[in-house]
Amino acid sequence: MGLELYTDWLSQPCRAVSMLLMDNNIEHQVHEIGIMKEETQGAAYKQINPCGKVPSIVDDGFHLGESHTIMRYLCESRNLPDHYYPKDLKQRANVDYWLDWHHSNLRHGSVRLIKANVFGPIKNYSQQTIDELKKEGDEVLKSSLTFMDENLSKSNYIAGGNQLSIADIALVCEVVMLPISGASYEDYPNVQAWVKRLSTEIKSWDEANATLNKFLASQKK
Repeated sequence: MGLELYTDWLSQPCRAVSMLLMDNNIEHQVHEIGIMKEETQGAAYKQINPCGKVPSIVDDGFHLGESHTIMRYLCESRNLPDHYYPKDLKQRANVDYWLDWHHSNLRHGSVRLIKANVFGPIKNYSQQTIDELKKEGDEVLKSSLTFMDENLSKSNYIAGGNQLSIADIALVCEVVMLPISGASYEDYPNVQAWVKRLSTEIKSWDEANATLNKFLASQKK
């Protein structure tokens, strides 16, 4: 059966997995699953991923969710170049640190603002709930981007090293979609330089971000 990817192109975790697959020419079949259409909650998709989230992969019958886990699995199962997920224990720990940090910092703040500014009006959240989500999201994102900017003043890549890792791919996909939630990274020069650098180093950048860029352009009209 080969490798199958279940994805939504507007989803940060989905685009990160797609970039890793495409940049390394890993053959796979794409199944588009719309989060906003609630297709992830359908009975058929929950046979793929009982948690009802994307991305998911099915690799010759083996089902796996969670983008960071999928990326680690692909690095090991496809023997990808070492810089993505180094064999050296300390270098790998640095990559794992940023992948774990991502969940409770950068992504946490981003998700709070998406809930407030995107899902709030759709799902009729109370104004108090929206205000609380915005306040928390703004505070967490400011702290997260400041921390990233400081780290990137010392290294071209988020986990150090001389080449990008899967931590760079995961985090940069989050950063570039901040405008959807009404946030920005323009006040963080090292983060800006890092995004620009990765946009040229990740070969599939334009293809993977095509849907996101089209959506952002439509929001400006």
